[in-house]
Amino acid sequence: MIKILIIDDEQEMLNSLNKLLSRNPGYEIRLIDDYGIALKTVCEESFNLIITDLKMKENSGLDILKSALGNFPGSKVIMISGYGTIETSVEAMRNGAFDFLEKPFTSRKLFDSVERALANGTVYEPGVDDELEEVTGLLYKSETMRKVIGYIKKIAPGNMNVLITGESGTGKELIARAIHTLSRRSRNAFVPVNCGALPEHLFESELFGHERGAFTGAVKTKPGLLEFANQGTFFFDEIGDMSLALQIKLLRMLEERKIRRVGAQNEISIDVRIIAATNKNLEKEVAEKRFREDLYYRLNTIRIDVPPLRERKEDIILLSKYFINDLCSRDDKPAPVFSREAEIALKNYFWPGNVREVQNIIGRAYFLSTNGIVERSDLPIPSTGEEINLDSSYLNPPYKEAKEKSLEKFEVEYLTHHLKINKGNITKTAEVCGLDRRSIHRLINKYNIIYQDEDNSN
Repeated sequence: MIKILIIDDEQEMLNSLNKLLSRNPGYEIRLIDDYGIALKTVCEESFNLIITDLKMKENSGLDILKSALGNFPGSKVIMISGYGTIETSVEAMRNGAFDFLEKPFTSRKLFDSVERALANGTVYEPGVDDELEEVTGLLYKSETMRKVIGYIKKIAPGNMNVLITGESGTGKELIARAIHTLSRRSRNAFVPVNCGALPEHLFESELFGHERGAFTGAVKTKPGLLEFANQGTFFFDEIGDMSLALQIKLLRMLEERKIRRVGAQNEISIDVRIIAATNKNLEKEVAEKRFREDLYYRLNTIRIDVPPLRERKEDIILLSKYFINDLCSRDDKPAPVFSREAEIALKNYFWPGNVREVQNIIGRAYFLSTNGIVERSDLPIPSTGEEINLDSSYLNPPYKEAKEKSLEKFEVEYLTHHLKINKGNITKTAEVCGLDRRSIHRLINKYNIIYQDEDNSN
């Protein structure tokens, strides 16, 4: 019998985790909602797995983590938190946590983490069957993606830099996480950062850290994110949005494997694997002097091109069923089935937003469907034959340029549509689209979209 201890001061969370994990008859589960009792228990008794909240009133779950590992070094601890940041997750991992889950998380993400933690400390290797293979969140059965995953398995154990290219919504960050999970660095931190999410003057400080007094507001020394990722993996998402000034500093770090905090005199040596991703054509960016050629070749040591969903149609129904099953498991409801007409519509749609768009559309269909069936009318997508809807001007340029124009057309129409539905409310728009507020603002500024911001209206 596998002994699992769950610690959380919220009774509702305890009950939810207990309900999910109790589905496995091989688990013996104990629940504790009191910090003092929990701390005493982990000092006196060993468990195969401990799942603990990071923050319980005025107490820290990190103390439970340290006590558990100090008394029983073989313990596996998964930290969960509703106040997760990169810094807190890295701190937990540095103190020996096996994984860090930010609330809310899906039941599948919990099960994946638990199964990996209980796998006797071995590097996670996904199982394969005729219909489905899973690699840290990647779902597929298409031959196209099978080749991509096969390549990931080959290159993951090494330390070479990786460049992941592909359209928005294809799952580039999941690919990066899969590489990290299958690598020898998997016990250390995976630190992601969006290069377009922070202003340049803040980005440098976040990336490299700063010394006390380096600038106004620097009241104490702060290590940078690259330091947190030492011995692990650092993921630069949307690397094409990085400024030229920061590109120079990143290039120097890649060449010398050293960083200097803002305001510091001394350099710090680091050992980190770099994975970068972009939906831009970096060759074109290099030609137009918006991206450094020397940095491009440094990052492009190994390249993975993630195919758009329309080029792997076998995965569409699989993903649709997964997303709706996940929603049902959260609400403890039986999963509906897709009608034949609904499946045909899903397969024939162009999916310019890729997997992210599938998730959003299935989420809406989940709430619209009745009688346990998702009908064609529940899917907010064009009818068969209307999927691409491009005028002839889109078909004249070379393929890559035509694809970029098509994507631009989609992004403008998609964002304008949702801003209109949500009456300019950025928070609601971001929630419906599955994006953060910064990404919505970036697209608005990129295409000069005019809207009324209800977030700031009276």
